[in-house]
Amino acid sequence: MAEMLVDGENADSSGRVSRPTLAQVKAVVEFMQKHPDLAHRKLRYGVSHQKFKKLWIELSNIANSIDGAIKSTKGWIKFWSDKRRSIMIKHKQIENGKLMGSLSPLEQKILDLCENKNPGRSKKGVKQEPCDDDDDNDSLDDIFTKAVENDFDNQMFANEAEERQLNTMEKLVDVMGQQATAMSQMAQAAMDNSKALERLAEASHIQALAVDRLATTFETISSSIHDVRNALLGIDYTMKRCYSTTATQPRQNTNIFS
Repeated sequence: MAEMLVDGENADSSGRVSRPTLAQVKAVVEFMQKHPDLAHRKLRYGVSHQKFKKLWIELSNIANSIDGAIKSTKGWIKFWSDKRRSIMIKHKQIENGKLMGSLSPLEQKILDLCENKNPGRSKKGVKQEPCDDDDDNDSLDDIFTKAVENDFDNQMFANEAEERQLNTMEKLVDVMGQQATAMSQMAQAAMDNSKALERLAEASHIQALAVDRLATTFETISSSIHDVRNALLGIDYTMKRCYSTTATQPRQNTNIFS
């Protein structure tokens, strides 16, 4: 959630109002009352930069969780700075008689935070100075706020660079996945080709066996023909022999009776 708040403000595209609601302002003031070192610049010098940034991120999460405006952490920092300055100007105009009326209870709480009128942290004998009379501290406050904003910008750029790197790695993984798929398809095609060659070799073997059986059949037929030929020759020889015997026998009888 914190990383989402560091990015640029996307509140306008979400359909929610860009102006904070009263509930959000009250939540911001209550958080500032719990952490006066965040609200009053004179107490910030003992606060580490990391803690200051962490508190602002926490405040941004709380404010954005309430129905109303959605702002980045930089947006809530700017809102608080503008709100504080406008109330200080209004208070000064009321004191000088340039503006009639008085501050609302909520505005008075913000002014008290600005002037560090916190019973839990104020010390006796220490004179509280209005924060709108110290231009040097305002400059330091702006510098510190800008430093935080720059830190958020740097973090945003780092996140963008990291995101681009992750996108590049994802694309590389996708390409490697496609290559692996192509290699798998090639291996499958090679396996299919090998199986086809095996089937072709088996068919060739079957054909060779068929040719061998055909040759054996031809040999058997040739042997049978040879046997038939021999039988015919034997029959022919027998018939010729019998014919010769029959032809010579009457002559012998004629000679006998003569």
